[in-house]
Amino acid sequence: MTTTLVLVAIFFGVAVAFSALGQGGGAFYVPLLLAASVPFHQAAATSQAVIMAVSLSSLLIFHRAGFVDWKLVLLVEPATNLGALLGGYLSQYVPAQAGKLVFACVVVVAAFFMLRPLVEQKGPPRRGRAYWTRSLNGESYTVNWLVAEPLMAVAGFFAGMLGIGGGILKVPLMVFVCRIPLKVAVGSSSAMIGLTALTGFLGHGLAGHFDPGLTLPLAAAGFVGAQLGPRVSLAVDKRSLKRAFGVLMIAISAWMIVSVVRGA
Repeated sequence: MTTTLVLVAIFFGVAVAFSALGQGGGAFYVPLLLAASVPFHQAAATSQAVIMAVSLSSLLIFHRAGFVDWKLVLLVEPATNLGALLGGYLSQYVPAQAGKLVFACVVVVAAFFMLRPLVEQKGPPRRGRAYWTRSLNGESYTVNWLVAEPLMAVAGFFAGMLGIGGGILKVPLMVFVCRIPLKVAVGSSSAMIGLTALTGFLGHGLAGHFDPGLTLPLAAAGFVGAQLGPRVSLAVDKRSLKRAFGVLMIAISAWMIVSVVRGA
């Protein structure tokens, strides 16, 4: 009971911080659960349930602020969800130690994007069948859906397998590669991560990785925390927060690699 209460408090804080960045916090939830001796696959399933709660909570605020591009969400999420469902289900065939190493590598890549300034790639609208021009809340941008679809499918696969919502990969990809404005990317990601986590969670559920007694109180903490994060996001500059969490994510990756080596 004491361990669960400590995790509830920590998950609340992580949800506040990561929902401000349009992310679910899976990069922290999974290592926290592993540190509490929760098996890797169960930790991944629990993390995705919490991310669903965080996504729903933060989405309510970002939607009211007008920064969720629902047509963009509907364009890229089917491929992402298919990847997440496959990743969640196939995770049962990935040994826990190998899963930890893959998780560490993905988090290092995400930390790189956290530490690198998210400079928006602005330019004149591009033309062609592959390009889709969008306008939302005063922002105009063009998305190459032939590039966006496979990238999001790959992000979904790793999100489903590792128990993350994929926001740590999706937001940088949307900004750097798809040239989507940062606020729109963060707001739309708040919807995407929940859908990705849902399909990844279903895959884990089919594999028997769900523990409701552990998951429900942590999901409740995530939901409440995510009511605060988007309000912070809309009011403050996110650069310092991103840098701080980038450093922490590198430390988490190092810890997971060391734990795998020691367990070998």
